[in-house]
Amino acid sequence: MSNLKNMLRWEFLLLYRYRLIHISILTIVLSFLTIQAVESFQGQGQINSIFLFFDPAIIGIMFVGALVLFEKSEHVLQALVITPMNTDDYILSKVISLTILSVISATIFMVLLMIFSEISVNVFYFASGIILTSAMMILIGFILASGVQNINGYLLGMAIGFIGLMFPPLLHLFGIIENPIFYIWPTQASFILFDGISGSLKLWEAIYGIGYQVCWIVLLYYVAKKAFYKHIVLKGG
Repeated sequence: MSNLKNMLRWEFLLLYRYRLIHISILTIVLSFLTIQAVESFQGQGQINSIFLFFDPAIIGIMFVGALVLFEKSEHVLQALVITPMNTDDYILSKVISLTILSVISATIFMVLLMIFSEISVNVFYFASGIILTSAMMILIGFILASGVQNINGYLLGMAIGFIGLMFPPLLHLFGIIENPIFYIWPTQASFILFDGISGSLKLWEAIYGIGYQVCWIVLLYYVAKKAFYKHIVLKGG
């Protein structure tokens, strides 16, 4: 536990040092201003869901990649792999710190919407959607970052992964193509929960939205540990 606490302090120091906290807040403000600009759009609920997804997705998959690649380039991981730190502490410190940042920035976004757009918020679906989506995307980003050596390789993998994860659920969200096969996508569960924040969900939708993401998080955590050991520990960082 003490190692995890130390790693969390290090993570928050990095987030502040590299202005990732500032970038997150700026992104939220820009997202809110964009929402206000399209306030009359008839698909307002879907637009809110998209922006709510983007926040933990960007913080997760982009920020974790930046942090891991920084630690690789600065040879920080070479020092970490010979310390008492274990893989769980390292991965959990990334997941916890970035998830906290996602929750804070998403809360700011929702408070602004509640003040200026007077929308109602289901706190349970909001918290579940942000936390689970953030953890899932962080682990995906961590897996991608573990296997690449430079920012170009990561950006390419991130772009392909992001499009693949987001585009199919968007087709379903806007009713362009509605097909049960889209429920295979883990991000479909995210959009289900975000859709329930200002509306209502059926019981099976809530169970699917939470349960399916939890299953993916468990699977991705296992893969992340394997990737960390293969690409970082065995190679000495």
